[in-house]
Amino acid sequence: MLFSTVARRLTLSYTLLFGVLSLGAFLLVYVHIAHDLNQQTDDRLRATIRELVKTRAEGGRAGLEEEFSVESTATGKERVFFRLLDPAGRPVITSDLASWKSVLRSPLPLPKSGWRIDRLHAPGHEYPTRIITARLQDGSLLQAGVADDKDEVLESYRETFATVFLLTLVLGGIGAFLIARRAMAGVQEVTAAAARIAAGDLDQPISSGNRGAEIEALAAMFNRMQQRISGLINELKGVINNVAHDLRMPITRMRGVAETTLTRDADRASYRDMAVTVIEESDRLVGQINTILELAEIDAGLKVMTMERVDLARIVNMAVELYQPAAEDRDISLTVRVGRQPFPVTGDRNSLQRLLANLLDNAVKFTPAGGEITVTLRQENGCALLSVADNGPGIPPQDRERIFDRFYRGDASRSISGNGLGLALVRSIAQRHHGTVAVDSDGINGSCFLVRIPL
Repeated sequence: MLFSTVARRLTLSYTLLFGVLSLGAFLLVYVHIAHDLNQQTDDRLRATIRELVKTRAEGGRAGLEEEFSVESTATGKERVFFRLLDPAGRPVITSDLASWKSVLRSPLPLPKSGWRIDRLHAPGHEYPTRIITARLQDGSLLQAGVADDKDEVLESYRETFATVFLLTLVLGGIGAFLIARRAMAGVQEVTAAAARIAAGDLDQPISSGNRGAEIEALAAMFNRMQQRISGLINELKGVINNVAHDLRMPITRMRGVAETTLTRDADRASYRDMAVTVIEESDRLVGQINTILELAEIDAGLKVMTMERVDLARIVNMAVELYQPAAEDRDISLTVRVGRQPFPVTGDRNSLQRLLANLLDNAVKFTPAGGEITVTLRQENGCALLSVADNGPGIPPQDRERIFDRFYRGDASRSISGNGLGLALVRSIAQRHHGTVAVDSDGINGSCFLVRIPL
């Protein structure tokens, strides 16, 4: 539970990152300092041996003995020693070795030529000793030893780093917590907005600010979702009202016919007429409910559509042939213009037939006697472009944006039977086939519905 929040987890992660990086930097610097100190000590020992060789060549044994005394006195007899050894390794000349007895008890390998550097840590001696031994041209050996006190420098460095490391962890943890809390402030605001929505408040969007591109994108997307939810709720309220109105009317008619028949001295024919009316209204109700369910299934992606390769031209010709008698009964000219080439599309045959039937049914309903309906199918930019045009009264501008909404009916269509679901179904079917539907009308000279479906 201590690290149950994202802010606390980020704080822990950043603190651990600071710690790991600090340790890495410490080790890198530590190794570099230790190497440099060793290199400096070795360079100083080599320079000392070269000076002693020069002193011996110029001053002989007496000069070398004097140089041993001067150097050990100047540096400190407990910090440095010098020896001249014969070829067998026996001392010939030495500086004061009182402080180095425990060190010199340990036998050292002698170089056959050149020089070698050894590091000894004798018991009872405060510091390790770094010893250089050089074989001279006459076979004798020059040896110099110095107290290797770099460990004292490194210890001081370790203590300093420990203090800085703890301070870095504390300050880094505090800074990481502040940064993480600030970074998560936008998420907390989105959470608070979600809580408001859960409580039923859909009218308070998240304000924009300087919280980072990711949080701002999340807030913008959340506001879009909030607007969408609000729109869907309003649309749902409208659908419920329309459904209640459209279902109430046929039920009211059925009840009125039944009540009228029962309250008068009706004969057999009156009961038969009442039954016919009830059946007709029931069929209308069932059809409307089935259309509502079909729309819901299509929009939710639950309706099973058998997608296969079909010829859209054949479907158009069959639909026009089916509606030809209805057009002739109303003295309407129904013309089809489809090329001879096939129009292959991937789609559900029954759904496409339903789409054509709804468009033609609307055209026949709203086209006056003596009018014309033209159905055209052509190819355009890799799509099959289907148009159903009529010369009826057209669609007013205020209705064109809403005619594809469920249950919407313009003023001109209220006197004609229908439920306002046909064009909504057309749009849903077109969208399930990755297509679009639009209407072109000036409100006076008829209307033209355009459906695009990818070939």
